Amino acid sequence: MVSAGPTYAPTEGKNPLKVYFTFPGGEECDSVKWNFGDGNTSKAITTDHTYYSLGMYYPTCWCELPGANTSYTYDYVYVIPWSSSIRDSITGGRPKQTVVNRTSVGLDFTSLKKQAQGLAAIGEMRYAADAYADLKSLGTLDSETLSSYGDVLTGLGRLTEAEVIYNEALAEKDSAPILKKLADVLFSLGKTKEAIDVMNRTLVLAPDDAGAYASYASFLQKAGKTPEALDAFNQSFKLLDAQPEIWSEYADLLSSLGRYNEAADAYDHAIKLGMFGSDIWNNYSRVLQKLGRKEEAQRAKEQAMNTYAPIALSRYSSSDSIPTCGIGSLC
Repeated sequence: MVSAGPTYAPTEGKNPLKVYFTFPGGEECDSVKWNFGDGNTSKAITTDHTYYSLGMYYPTCWCELPGANTSYTYDYVYVIPWSSSIRDSITGGRPKQTVVNRTSVGLDFTSLKKQAQGLAAIGEMRYAADAYADLKSLGTLDSETLSSYGDVLTGLGRLTEAEVIYNEALAEKDSAPILKKLADVLFSLGKTKEAIDVMNRTLVLAPDDAGAYASYASFLQKAGKTPEALDAFNQSFKLLDAQPEIWSEYADLLSSLGRYNEAADAYDHAIKLGMFGSDIWNNYSRVLQKLGRKEEAQRAKEQAMNTYAPIALSRYSSSDSIPTCGIGSLC
């Protein structure tokens, strides 16, 4: 739900320079406009633009919503005759300044709801919360809208308010996804017993929901109910095996209990399912070391040292070649 705002990359490079612009959540705006700073503009949410002249350019972006507009200003795009410079972009293609102008005056229920949803989609949570509060004053909100309001409040850390709103949503309609959100909030508020009770209600509504059992297992584990947590993990895996992150969490629990053979198998399974990162390889290595499987432990340690998270480029087509020349790079 939360966006970091519209961004672009790279911030500098050799002439001619192709720069990629994208606006996560921009599809919820009534309109989006990019000004590239060289006299050219675009109304696309995701686009690219090539700069053909040397110099510094200052892009801007706007999102229009009913009763609200959001503007973004940026550091610069620096087009140079060589591959890199000694300049250092403070914002790195992220907004330098964001200005939101919002009002609910004169808006009907539908328009104000659109405003609230749009502000949430582009990550302007404080303004979205105000819009939802104004919307609530206009009339009764349905369960889905109340749930979205609760999500915004949760994102702002206003958990006590979120608890109230999620309960209002559940009064409108009992829903397993909303119950799971409420349980998360309750647990964060230190209301562990209430959170577990809510998760039990979730499982009654969604007995085949592997994710619900996984969440339940996490709550039980944190509450010190280890045998029940292990049972919930296993029930989750019976419903859906392909949960690499949950297998890793399960392995961590087994390791903490000294059940190293089972933990090693669980780590191995998580990795085979696609879990990656230095943490899981380090944990796997420690368990293998405990079991005296030193060569395997060393290989796992080497994997931990060599593991990195690749940058997702899915927003661009496979034919796009996205420049990686950042400030101070030598590409």
